[in-house]
This record gives sequence, C-alpha cells and structure tokens, in this order.
Amino acid sequence: MLTEFQKRKLNLRFYMVDISKDGIVELADFEQQGQKVAELMGIQPGSTEYDKIISANIGIWQTYWKGADADGDNKITVDEYLKFAEYTITAKVDEKNKLDQVKALFDAVDLDGSGEIELKEYTIYLKAVGKSEEDAKVAFSKLDADGDGKLSRDEFALAMIEYHRGNDPQAPGNWFFGSY
Repeated sequence: MLTEFQKRKLNLRFYMVDISKDGIVELADFEQQGQKVAELMGIQPGSTEYDKIISANIGIWQTYWKGADADGDNKITVDEYLKFAEYTITAKVDEKNKLDQVKALFDAVDLDGSGEIELKEYTIYLKAVGKSEEDAKVAFSKLDADGDGKLSRDEFALAMIEYHRGNDPQAPGNWFFGSY
C-alpha cells in the first residue's frame, strides 16, 4: 500500500506530466512535452533532432505510462496511475521492464546522447513540465550524488527508484521531479 508521502509525490508527478492540464495523462501530453523541450532548445519541427526528441518522449509513454491504462481507453486518470504505481512498487515487476522504464526517461532527458545528464539538459526537461530553472538547479544538486556536475545512468536510476519507492522525506531522490 502506498504511504501518504508516496501518494503526494506521485500526484505531483501525475499533474506535472499532464501537460494539457485536463486531469488526464495521454500520449498527446508526451508529444507536447517533447515539443516544449525542442522549443526550449531552439530546435525546429521537421529536423532529425526534433523527431528524436519527440520519439524519446513517446518512449516514456510506451514503456511506463501506457501500462497504467487499466481500461484501455488510452487515457490515464490519477486513480489509474496511483493503482499502477502501487502495483509496480509493491509487486515483483520484471527487472528488464524496470530498466526499460528508466532507460526511456534517461534517453529523453539526455538530449545530447552523451550517456550523462548535465544541468542544462535536466533544466530543460523540468522547464518543459512547468518547473522553474531555480527549482531544477536545486533538484540537480541533490541528485548529483558525487558532485561531478553530471548524472550518470546509475545516479539517475537510483534517484528515480528512490522517488517512487522511498518514504524518507530527506532522501535526495525525492527531488527527481523538482521540489515536492
């Protein structure tokens, strides 16, 4: 069962991903998020870079969010999301599936494909979902465990898992999607 703290963080994530602010998360929200990322980077529609950004954001929908669509209508309510999150947190979900989910989000945030996420990339990602640049800076500093100015795949994965599963309000992973 999800704790109240987990529910609070998961609700924050749901409403942050709901780009259209209609109370439903669907594929279009991830397409719009990708469009916003491209806009923040100054990348024009029709370019290879633009298509790559849109594709990476669609990958987040396909590898994680679509699984929360309990009734198959391609629209996820907050209740569906919380039930799905509870299942993925408490059940023995296939490790490959978990890694695919983390990889999809990492690839969407690693805009230059370097295999590491720098503050600029992380800031663009958070700004695309409505967070401020200052919030992104604070969050990044909490997640950058070794202080090298980059998030490795391991740091990223550990923080993401900590965000979803953790109950310690002081844990750095709680900052994964900005202030909570």
